[in-house]
Amino acid sequence: MTVRLLAALAVVVAPLAARGADEENPFKKVKVGDFAVYKTTTSFGGKDLEGTVTRTVTAKDDKEATVKTVAKVGAVVDDKAPDEKIDLSKPYDLFKAGLVPAGTEAKVEKLKEGTEKLKAGGKEYDCRWETFKLTAKTGGVEVAGEGKVWQSKDLPLNTVKWEFSADVGGMKWEMRLELAEAGHKSD
Repeated sequence: MTVRLLAALAVVVAPLAARGADEENPFKKVKVGDFAVYKTTTSFGGKDLEGTVTRTVTAKDDKEATVKTVAKVGAVVDDKAPDEKIDLSKPYDLFKAGLVPAGTEAKVEKLKEGTEKLKAGGKEYDCRWETFKLTAKTGGVEVAGEGKVWQSKDLPLNTVKWEFSADVGGMKWEMRLELAEAGHKSD
């Protein structure tokens, strides 16, 4: 698996599972410079890797917000992913945002939901959590797994934490992503 595929799945699964099409687009509230840094822990094929995923709002007007995602796993930095252009007039759908690798077929099914307080990045957040099931096929590889995501309206980029466990082409893949830092960077 490439760093880009892992990062894309990480960024895609959580917000898609946690946000229904009837809700307002959460990116209407972001400002240029808003960012979130997530600590990631990935176990795949008997190897454990730690890294980060950083999402930063790089542009915004009344119609569109642009988010740059940079993933770092071990010593490998992947900043080549295309910027995500988010249409603010429509509900946010990451699968339509171009973050999933070309040719990926994916289905997310919501299982359960609830609320709880969660501490991450030095702050406590009122979160809504949801569990979900994901089935996908990318590059001829089957992915089937389940996860849990915690989201907070108090965080501009919304995701506080998520956990995901899957079978990927016959190998076990586990990934945890938790907010390490969030804020606003000025020019």
